[in-house]
Amino acid sequence: MSGIAIITEACIDVKDKACVDVCPVQCIYEYDPAKGILFSEVEAGNGEIENQHAPSPDAIAIFEDAVLYVNTEECTSCTACYQPDVCPVGAIYTEELVPDGSEKSKYNANDPNKGHDHTFFVQHSRDVFAD
Repeated sequence: MSGIAIITEACIDVKDKACVDVCPVQCIYEYDPAKGILFSEVEAGNGEIENQHAPSPDAIAIFEDAVLYVNTEECTSCTACYQPDVCPVGAIYTEELVPDGSEKSKYNANDPNKGHDHTFFVQHSRDVFAD
């Protein structure tokens, strides 16, 4: 499916969660290391869990709770989270437009990692969800 959202490295240690609030299907997850689960909330910070998944131990160990994760199986490609006024650091791209670091790459305006190859996050977004 085209338009699947991918969260990239600009989210690391930021996790603003504005994307969580605009997601109509709650497919954006946070990792809880104490419980060892990925969870999505109805509204960021309200504690009301919408969904949860067991993460792949190897994949979650890379960033653990430093970043948010999109469940690519649940994402409906609605475009809400990667609108320019949502993510304050420009961390979210469509799967097809994740920058590869080339001069022709189009980066989100606020991405502090312009020039980096973000394609690692496409597969990582799939790998982190174990169940």
